[in-house]
Amino acid sequence: MAGVVALALIVAGCATQYAPDRMVNPYGFFSGILHGALFPFALTAKLISWAVSLFGISFLDSVTIIGRPNTGFLYYFGFFLGLGTFSGGSSQVGR
Repeated sequence: MAGVVALALIVAGCATQYAPDRMVNPYGFFSGILHGALFPFALTAKLISWAVSLFGISFLDSVTIIGRPNTGFLYYFGFFLGLGTFSGGSSQVGR
């Protein structure tokens, strides 16, 4: 279990986050796919961050679920596709 949590934290750290210089080039379709695929790991990191914050510990505060700023529809469509690829998408269709 500890190995799974460590792997989740490492993979969630790969997603880039908001920085003021990104306003010129917001997250687009392909970033949405990456963020969607990393969603389960980012959610795990966010839950751990919330749990340790109850004890006054600041840990993993920079992890976010959705990248900001983004291009809107194309980003969210990519996010949806990325989330579907992680969860298996429609692999059970026709069975």
